[in-house]
Amino acid sequence: MKPPARKKYAILLSALLAAFAANSQANPQAIDDFSLEDLVKTDITSVSRKSQSLIDVAAAAFVISSEDIRRSGAQALPDVLRMAPGIEVAQIDNGRYAVSARGFNGRFANKLLVLVDGRSIYHPMFSGVMWELDPIPLDDIERIEIIRGAGAVMWGANAVNGIINIISKHSRSQAGGAVNLSAGTQGMGNIYARIGQADESGSSWKLSAQGRHKEPSQQYANRQDSDDRLSNAVVDFRFDRDLNAGRDLSIWANASQSTLDDLWLTNPQFQLVNVPLVGPVPFFTGFTPRRIHQKLHNESLVGRYRWLSDAGIESSLQLSAARSGIEINSFIDETRNTFDIDYQSRYAIGPHDVLWGLSHRSSSDEIGTDGTYFNIQPAAYTQRNSGIFLHDDWTLVAEKLKLGLGVRWDHASRNGSYVSPNATLLWTPSRSDSIWFKYAEAPRTAARAEQDVSVFSGVNVSTASVPFPPNTVKIPTFIYAQPGSRGSLHAERTQGIELGYRKQFSPTFSADMNVYRYHYKDLRSGGLTGVYGCSPLFPGYVAGGCPAYLQNAPVYFATGAASNELAGWSTGAELSLDWLVTPNWRLQFSYTWSRLDMNTYADQAIQADAQLLEKSAPHHYGSLRSQWNVDSRQQVDAWLRASGGFERLDAPYTTTIRVPGYVTLDLRYAYRFDKSLEVALIGRNLVGARRFEYVSDYIPTVATELAPSVLLTTRWTF
Repeated sequence: MKPPARKKYAILLSALLAAFAANSQANPQAIDDFSLEDLVKTDITSVSRKSQSLIDVAAAAFVISSEDIRRSGAQALPDVLRMAPGIEVAQIDNGRYAVSARGFNGRFANKLLVLVDGRSIYHPMFSGVMWELDPIPLDDIERIEIIRGAGAVMWGANAVNGIINIISKHSRSQAGGAVNLSAGTQGMGNIYARIGQADESGSSWKLSAQGRHKEPSQQYANRQDSDDRLSNAVVDFRFDRDLNAGRDLSIWANASQSTLDDLWLTNPQFQLVNVPLVGPVPFFTGFTPRRIHQKLHNESLVGRYRWLSDAGIESSLQLSAARSGIEINSFIDETRNTFDIDYQSRYAIGPHDVLWGLSHRSSSDEIGTDGTYFNIQPAAYTQRNSGIFLHDDWTLVAEKLKLGLGVRWDHASRNGSYVSPNATLLWTPSRSDSIWFKYAEAPRTAARAEQDVSVFSGVNVSTASVPFPPNTVKIPTFIYAQPGSRGSLHAERTQGIELGYRKQFSPTFSADMNVYRYHYKDLRSGGLTGVYGCSPLFPGYVAGGCPAYLQNAPVYFATGAASNELAGWSTGAELSLDWLVTPNWRLQFSYTWSRLDMNTYADQAIQADAQLLEKSAPHHYGSLRSQWNVDSRQQVDAWLRASGGFERLDAPYTTTIRVPGYVTLDLRYAYRFDKSLEVALIGRNLVGARRFEYVSDYIPTVATELAPSVLLTTRWTF
């Protein structure tokens, strides 16, 4: 956006907020959405696996409530996460997102552990989260707890830069029925229905279903159809039973199915260029997009039993089984079965609050490929990960000073055993102030794709001199990525420190801030293992060095393999503010500054990867949300977001692309006819130029634009 336009919108927004304030004073009647209670004392469970007030947490934590979700106007879970500091969200197309914590973003961001009610949805094939594989209905979410920083002691491997725990609503709170309908531009449509029941015996259940559809968006480059149609459906069941005497039982069952399309850049195009003394040489000109159809399904069953012994020991046991499938045209067909067991026990011994537990995951897959773009060996494999942890919260001075010490031992079938310690110190000089320090270490295990998958990743171009200088031309180079040798890749490691401060300035204003510095070592990288001239006329020619289909062709063939050659530092600062300006007007602000400094001891190609990684995430991004209750029936919400630009290497690995920064605004107006019926009009991406937010780094796909959209929603409860 041009600076004059930004100034215009800034003036407009300022006037809008001023009008909000004036009207808030003129209409002091508040409704139940806001509370004058201590905002910092929000309960959170994901830091130490126990319920704590936020003021007592020695970690960078942020909680998104169900009310925040509803008033955001977001239709997809990743968009909700844009509220939190330290969380980088970029939309790739209609169904795919890149979501990470504190940098290292990617299609499969591998340093962020995502949980649903404590169950990991981290995908071991790619080391990351496929958000399109788990279409969780937003109406079923009680809250989202976001913990930035290493959290391996409590949750195991891959909780490197953060943890997101999505906590579903208790079935008792969902008794009765509900129907939500949404329709909007770009073919957006959503229907959600729920029915539930609770009785006096302590039993309750709910059954919900959701269907969602989006028509294709447009390509950013030319506004042609991007062919990224999305459809999904999910059915969710939950049963809860209060067994008295400190015992309860919960059972979840879920089934979902999704279909989505993409345009993959898989067909390289060439034109012949006549080179003196050599002859016609194919010159790479680009790719022809190819429509790819994807089908995904996921089914899961989870049971959790919690009990309290006569000795005051709190224990819980959670078991889960899941089956998922991914079919992408004829390229890949994966079926996966996953089993989890998680046990924990908590007890107090004088000033010590001790928590220990163990976990085990077994994930078995059967994968078929066409061998053209992907090849995987062995075709079937079972990955096993086991761990045991111990953590002690030691009260040094009652209600003032607390020391936390923890350690975890894990064993992964691919990466062996490793130990992850952490230590925290929490000082609460008053019930409105807390200062905390944290030291933590965490591992990231190697993905199946990094050790077993061979990928024909695309075509690059290199400037080379033919044997008769000065004839220098751009020569197509076919790139073949080989897996790391079995057992040669070991777990990535990180260790770092954090310092944070929380302050409740008044019953209506709170602040949460922290700084961090983490060191990463043995990061996964991809270096060249060989570059061969496929024609005897070309430098580097080795007989048999190129595959048969390229023999004697005037091209180059490059091979690469995964290794542990990267290291570096991550530094950043995060801030969030929560201000209840008046009883019916609330402002929430978040800001993030971050920086990566990478290095390597390897070859020039990996050094280039390190330099690009430093530029691969925005240094600044922030959010300002305004929630205004006009009166008992009307709500007006505004959400202003801004992000700096960054650079990424596109998936065909032909060029570095600048992803521009942006400023955008979402608006929501809602009218409640009564307690059971609400209608809302939502506008998204209303200011700023059309944009793309990400360049695909894993699978080459066309960039799609984010354009203004309008959505009408209706919520009916009975």
